[in-house]
Amino acid sequence: MIIILCEGQTEERFVKEIISEKFNCVQPKIIMTRSGKEGGSVTYDSFIDQCKKHLKNKQVDLLITMFDFAGLPKSWFNNSYSDKCPKKLNERIKKDLKDERIFPVWMMHEFEIIAFINTNITCDVIGNDKYKSALDNVIKNCNHDPEKINDNNYPSHRLKNIYNEYQKIIDGISIAKKLGIEKLCETNSFKRLFDKLKEIKC
Repeated sequence: MIIILCEGQTEERFVKEIISEKFNCVQPKIIMTRSGKEGGSVTYDSFIDQCKKHLKNKQVDLLITMFDFAGLPKSWFNNSYSDKCPKKLNERIKKDLKDERIFPVWMMHEFEIIAFINTNITCDVIGNDKYKSALDNVIKNCNHDPEKINDNNYPSHRLKNIYNEYQKIIDGISIAKKLGIEKLCETNSFKRLFDKLKEIKC
């Protein structure tokens, strides 16, 4: 069994409706906040505690994380953003968990990057191509790499400024389905995720 620990409901739906269709041994679990709410921001210590809980289950062959890296709080980086680096964070997590079954995957700038992978598909989903030029300009300014959309103006903010009626879960999952796994894997985050899943027989 593979568990994907998700930041929220969008990621959970993505796992259920796209990943599990191809990899039937995958199960999504949403991170729990201190108040008992499903999804949202948690401290690093809470994240580690919840990972340990899942890893206590010996039927778990792999625990994958699926979180927005840019939005992680300071506690994840020893309270200093100067240490904000995926590689360093992965090393810290593996050191603290001491379990080879952990495999962190980070969406560098939110799940909404998928809306910028193929703007034709995004416009098809939202039902209006008048937004294509604005979407194209965003991705053009980021060297045609959605994961290079910078920290100062997240993909979700840019998307809302272009198309205020965008619905993260409904539109986002529809876009992901139309893109398909091959197209999603043009981004490093999704490629890392699916390459790892392909290694596991399930």
